[in-house]
Amino acid sequence: MARGRLRKKLPELRKALEGRFRPHHRFMVGEILTHIDFLDEAIERISVEVSCRMVPFSKKVDMMDLVPGIKPASS
Repeated sequence: MARGRLRKKLPELRKALEGRFRPHHRFMVGEILTHIDFLDEAIERISVEVSCRMVPFSKKVDMMDLVPGIKPASS
């Protein structure tokens, strides 16, 4: 699961886990990853809902985008 600059450090990452990564660690990491997946899905559902509810205000949102320092993510 290493990404970006960590990809180059895979051998070091494997060595760091040698002898220290027990079954209960594997279980806990699995639980954490499952929770992160759940949260990612919830964020996606909420983002879609917010987008749908913002449709009536699209002209006002477009006007706010003209204000310096205001970006679509913050409007």
